Amino acid sequence: MKGSLDCRGQLVDQFRSAMIAYQTRFEHATPIGLSNTHSTSNELASSIKLYGKVQQALDALEVQKLNLLRDRAKLRQIQNRWMTRHPISQLPPELLSYIFLSVDTRPDFKDSSAELLFSTPPFFKSGKLPAPVVLSHVSTEWRGIALGTTSMWNWIEVRGGEAPLSRVGTWLTRSGGLPLHLHVLLEDPHHPSDIVKTLLPHLQRIVDIQIINKSATGTEFLPLLASASDPSATYQLRVLKVHYSRRKSSFSGGFFRFEEHETALFSRLDLLVLNGVGIFGWPDWGIVKAHIHLMDDLGPSVTWYKVFGALLSGLPRLKELDVGTLFDLELGTPDQALPAMARFPSLSRIKVKAPVSTFRTLFAIVDAPSLSSLEVEWWDSIDEHTISSVITEFVRRHTSLQRLTIVGLGDDKIAETLELLPFAPRLETLILHNSHGHGERIMANARLALPNLPGLRHFTVKRMDFNLGLLKDFLLNARQPLSMHLENCFVTTPQGSYPGATDAAVGCLMEADIEALTRDLSEHEVTLTWSRTSFGFEPES
Repeated sequence: MKGSLDCRGQLVDQFRSAMIAYQTRFEHATPIGLSNTHSTSNELASSIKLYGKVQQALDALEVQKLNLLRDRAKLRQIQNRWMTRHPISQLPPELLSYIFLSVDTRPDFKDSSAELLFSTPPFFKSGKLPAPVVLSHVSTEWRGIALGTTSMWNWIEVRGGEAPLSRVGTWLTRSGGLPLHLHVLLEDPHHPSDIVKTLLPHLQRIVDIQIINKSATGTEFLPLLASASDPSATYQLRVLKVHYSRRKSSFSGGFFRFEEHETALFSRLDLLVLNGVGIFGWPDWGIVKAHIHLMDDLGPSVTWYKVFGALLSGLPRLKELDVGTLFDLELGTPDQALPAMARFPSLSRIKVKAPVSTFRTLFAIVDAPSLSSLEVEWWDSIDEHTISSVITEFVRRHTSLQRLTIVGLGDDKIAETLELLPFAPRLETLILHNSHGHGERIMANARLALPNLPGLRHFTVKRMDFNLGLLKDFLLNARQPLSMHLENCFVTTPQGSYPGATDAAVGCLMEADIEALTRDLSEHEVTLTWSRTSFGFEPES
């Protein structure tokens, strides 16, 4: 641009010199009528030459003018680009707020009912900013919108220390009056009383507390929180999940101990999850769902018995119970009398993942007349009482059962259970999951159990290997409407069953046979489906 202006200045100087030359020529011109032929001829040639120079200068100025106009247009485009707001900035604040809420701003915390052991959630790792903070740091406008969107700030991670608790206080203020979802990390060297003081003014807004306990003093947190609550107040707390984190912690489990008056905070609790920890001293918590996952760190079984007994004695509203252990929890030894059977009129679902002794303990003291779903998974255990007799006796006492899921480590135990399965007229869904793969005896006993299950409508088999003949036999003996599903199974046929068929082709031939059979059984409303299931010859021995 500077070079263009210098060129323009030179042309202007040339034009000025030309004008001065014209002026000088006319001042000394010979009057009309006087004879000066030689002078006139020289002046004409000089004028023509000067005219050409002037015309060139004017043409150059015109080109320069066009170039300058073009440069000005480009500058205006750049200016408009910087002065005009980005399209996303032209969105209404309400719409941007809605978009912010579409971002998952909650801390990444695993469901405590899904696993026995967890790793430290990512939001407790250093150097990672929470999503609401990131969104509020983009621009001044975005910050204003983010701070005004209170529902971005009511999922709060809480940990001890002056700086973290100061940030918690900021989030509590930004959350307005919304219900709070708290994720609390209890670890040394911070005492939980500091956290309680920060949360105390907001107790009535808490609807969900999920706790990772990595400290022996962490077991004081809940009692402190409960004792600070107002017995006359109505609290919204519905979900309480407590997880003992084994990783990078010398603390091995523990118990939360409560006094009788420390119950107001938990009077409306719907879901309780205990993972590696226990609770003593609740007289009547309003729990609807309880997920109790205990580990060997808790000590001898008598300790577990007290924990579980306390749980059962104070849960009249219980609707769902999930129990998981990794060790034998045998009761009924000479120094431990079995407790009296407890009745739970609202309990509709029980899930147990434990050794056989734990089943005996649980099923001996639970009476659930409205039970509709039972899921059992056991570990191998040396016990004089087989898992089959324990399950069948429990099913015999609960005729309201509609769904039964059996997950085992061996086909013999599942087969024994089916063999002893009592008359269950309301059972609609039966799911058998065999981790070892062998399923010959299971399928044979399933056919024998059909007359005891007149209401069975859905039968699912997972991770089993069995013969095609057994499958056909089962389907042909199904005299009621039945939908059967195979998942991750291997259906075999003896070598030579399909003469001339190759290993690659036999699977298609077997599937065609099964489809033809189910078409023949369609009048009885018997259907068969499968997923991740293969068909082929039996392996040669």
